[in-house]
Amino acid sequence: MKKRWMLFSLFAMTAVVAGLIHASSLQFMTDDAFISFRYAKNLVRGLGLVYNSGERVEGFTNFLWTVIVAGGMRLNFDPVNFSSTLSIAFYLGTILLYALSSWKLFGSDEHSKLIIPLTSLALCIHHDVNVYATGGLETAMFMFMVSAGFFALLFAQTSRGFAGSGALLVLAMMTRPDGVVVLFAAALFIVLTEANAWKRLIQFLLPTVLIFVPYWIWRFLYYGYFFPNSFYAKSIDLPYYSQGFQYVALFFKSYYVFAIIPLLGILLVAQYRSTVKESPAPVRFRERMQSLRPRGRGMLLAVLLSTAYLAFIIRIGGDFMFARFLIPVTPLLYFMIEDLLSLTVTGNARVIVAGAIVVATFVRIDYFRDNPMLGYIADEARYYSADQLKRAQADGAILHKYFEGRPVKVGFWAGQVKLVYYSDPAVAIETSTGLTDTVIAHQSLATRGRPGHEKNAPFSYLLKRGVNFYIGPSSAPPEGPIPVNAIVFDKILARVIVFDESLMEQFAQYPEVKYVRVPQYLDSYIASFATYTPDQVRKDFLFLDSFYLTPNNDTARRNAFLAYLSGHPGAAQ
Repeated sequence: MKKRWMLFSLFAMTAVVAGLIHASSLQFMTDDAFISFRYAKNLVRGLGLVYNSGERVEGFTNFLWTVIVAGGMRLNFDPVNFSSTLSIAFYLGTILLYALSSWKLFGSDEHSKLIIPLTSLALCIHHDVNVYATGGLETAMFMFMVSAGFFALLFAQTSRGFAGSGALLVLAMMTRPDGVVVLFAAALFIVLTEANAWKRLIQFLLPTVLIFVPYWIWRFLYYGYFFPNSFYAKSIDLPYYSQGFQYVALFFKSYYVFAIIPLLGILLVAQYRSTVKESPAPVRFRERMQSLRPRGRGMLLAVLLSTAYLAFIIRIGGDFMFARFLIPVTPLLYFMIEDLLSLTVTGNARVIVAGAIVVATFVRIDYFRDNPMLGYIADEARYYSADQLKRAQADGAILHKYFEGRPVKVGFWAGQVKLVYYSDPAVAIETSTGLTDTVIAHQSLATRGRPGHEKNAPFSYLLKRGVNFYIGPSSAPPEGPIPVNAIVFDKILARVIVFDESLMEQFAQYPEVKYVRVPQYLDSYIASFATYTPDQVRKDFLFLDSFYLTPNNDTARRNAFLAYLSGHPGAAQ
């Protein structure tokens, strides 16, 4: 036993060290993380858990993660480094958790001379689990909380044990609301397997009633909507099965190793039926589950949790980030393999199969090798290099110099979330997804597209909000004269949506900021009416009216246009 424990411990520590090295080598920082970072920053500033001061919009779905990151920022930790370190810690905690549970479940197996922490070894080399061990999002924390709740429920025998497992799943739900799917599946497990099912169910759900429900009521009163804003932005209420099946299928085709689960399941059923035939009396399902405590029961619980969660992911259409939504249940899938092996295969054959599982995990099929995007699904980590983050930090510092202390309103493309975080404008409106804006998020959806990117801000809405600048995909400043609706901050090009004269005059003191002085431009234009056709003047007026004349209450120049157009009634309407 001692020798087996020493070998097992060596495998477990190897998994932890290998996971640390692997995750660190794949470290990246996704754009979406910087939405949470801005919420955290404003919380630390005392502005509340908001993206823009005074606008209560729940543009995140990782409350607990965002609050923890805010705590790190309050202690002057950089959110990029802090979130990566914390995320890797949760990932390594998951590896260690499965290793300890493997020994507790299978360590006393007399049919095997060597006990291998299969799930831990598979996780440490699983490419996408290691990718999302960083990234700045809550993925690794959610994976850990789901896994911790899973094992707490599996080993629960007392009222405290059931309440503790429920509390861990409450933490999972406060990390991501998707955790409620896991909670319901766990509740079903209790009903199916426990002798005092309703008593145990009440104990299990007590933390939900005492902690999660009050939290959900608070966030409803604070933000004004029952669900987070992303629920509406991503149209979660509308099923998107075609995309969901594609998302899940791509994951399982890439990690074909999971095909062994149904094969082992068939073998287990065959062995179970053989046992039943030899039994002198039939055994009820609940009694059978009681006799398997905790071995065997873990496989059932893992099946319930992973099946429910996979069904949920398929219904909502998955995600635009490959594998991310499936990372929380990936350890459960490996645990199913590990548990099925313990029930169906013995001796050296189990060690050989376990080794093959680990090797097959490493030799995955990389469908994104030639193209980082397949349909609506992208291998996000390939888009976000360390150099890109450094550029965003440098360019953000440039813009911050001009934006700081000024009422700048910026609309921006989703790919510029990092830049906006570091430039820190007074108001920022993400225009590609509607995650941080209720008006954009609550638009009706005519057709389905890339998950999470189906609702864009109408230009009329940007005008209504008085957005000064729009920052789109990175591009170099134009050669030659700058267009009237463009501005260049040093080397950073932005589109001018609404020309606020009082704001723009503040930029005139910086020679490195280049833009057209619109009042002078208009005076020249008005003096040259004769050089334009009436149709061109009317077209230009429609643009200039919303761009400058009405926002700045420039009635004199506006009347000059109207007087000219009234004298040319034949101009196009």
